[in-house]
Amino acid sequence: MNNLNTYTINYQGVKSKTRQKKTTFIKLFSALMGILFLSILFISLFSLIGFGENSSNFINHEIKSGESLWSIASQYYNKNNVDLRKIIFEIKKINNIDSAVINPGRELIIPLD
Repeated sequence: MNNLNTYTINYQGVKSKTRQKKTTFIKLFSALMGILFLSILFISLFSLIGFGENSSNFINHEIKSGESLWSIASQYYNKNNVDLRKIIFEIKKINNIDSAVINPGRELIIPLD
């Protein structure tokens, strides 16, 4: 009978140590996943806001009737050494424009650099 009690006590000790290891592992894993999630969240937020990009490098332009992307780009970039196609590409990219068709009344963000 004494051997049976010893076995039961040892088994309970092993069982509680195993449970303790699992609990520690789960806590550690949860903490690491939380840190990973927060890191991804902060990286995403900073990429969306442009790492504190200065908003003075942009200007808002309301499209008027008869204007085109070419005419708008030439208003802000009237230098001879600027390729307006690159400027139009940037305007389209910043404003999520897929075609050359623009509608009057829409606000465009124009990069100034």
